[in-house]
Amino acid sequence: MKTLAIAAGGGGDAITAAVLADKLPSLDVAAIMTYSWDRLLVDPVPGPRAADDFDGLIEHAPEVFEVPATAMLRGGQSTIPPLARHIRQPLLLLDIQSGTVGLARQIERAAAAVGADRLTVVDVGGDILADGDEDGLRSPLADSVALAGAVTTDLPVTVLVAGVGLDGELRPDDLRKRLDFLGAEMEFTLAAGDVAPFKEIWEWHPSEASGLVAAAASGWRGIVETQRAEMVEVTAEAACVYRVDAYLLAGSSLAALVSDSTSLDEIETLFRDRRGYSDIDVERRKLATISAQSPLADPLGVIDQYAELAVGRGVDALTLRRVFELVRAIDPESSGALRRTLMEVRADRVVPPLYLTVGGR
Repeated sequence: MKTLAIAAGGGGDAITAAVLADKLPSLDVAAIMTYSWDRLLVDPVPGPRAADDFDGLIEHAPEVFEVPATAMLRGGQSTIPPLARHIRQPLLLLDIQSGTVGLARQIERAAAAVGADRLTVVDVGGDILADGDEDGLRSPLADSVALAGAVTTDLPVTVLVAGVGLDGELRPDDLRKRLDFLGAEMEFTLAAGDVAPFKEIWEWHPSEASGLVAAAASGWRGIVETQRAEMVEVTAEAACVYRVDAYLLAGSSLAALVSDSTSLDEIETLFRDRRGYSDIDVERRKLATISAQSPLADPLGVIDQYAELAVGRGVDALTLRRVFELVRAIDPESSGALRRTLMEVRADRVVPPLYLTVGGR
């Protein structure tokens, strides 16, 4: 039996899906499906990208496209092609332009193309567990549609959730209630050896939650400030992976809201009606704000001062994405240049994906 893994939230989840595929040979993961939906510091176009946005994709079947390392995204950058150099499984594109109905069809065709007869949906952070009404929930669209598409197929589906709480969206009490309601079972704990083969990825990939899972598995412990200034505690539990009933979850979450959708526009409308906005609306507003901004003149000085103040708040590290946001290095060129500078002149503090508030930890 082969498995088609579905990275519910995009690129970062795809990395953890690859980690789990190596950790669990019994899954026999034939391929990983993932969105090309990068933050604006990588891709300046809001929302998930479609197959038509790429050059160089490999078509395995109608609507089933592999993203090789040589593929190019038009009008921006995608983290999927460089990720393909580090992951042994083929990376297939999740394209939700035709809504959940189209996605379910795409998933079924992808499974047939790679010889898979079961699905494993992988989420990092735990926002996929939300019922949709939690105050802190900010970005459930991608996870909800991926889950809805998976359970709409005729294939058996399992959900694996790693790094519960590391995305800083749901409060610990909310996460515990949902895990209990869903009858979630802790399957195993990731260890340093499981994430070591993927270490190079964090030298360039911007994902926070998946990077923190890798840090937790490697043994790092402490309080981290993420891009939106949330405080996240990296503990031993952050390396735990839970198995969740996919169908109970889909029926009690925002996946049910979008299960019959036939376009991305319809999905956005459903989210606006339920939550007041869609995730892509947030990106559109942010793009309008940052387009008039430029990086700060003395980024190292700003970072040093902020890190010193963060120590006083009990913060052990900032994510590199938080650092980029602080100094407005939020486009690919600026963030890449700053990353290189930090790795050269603050090498004792850069432990990707972390920037230590005190050097040498």
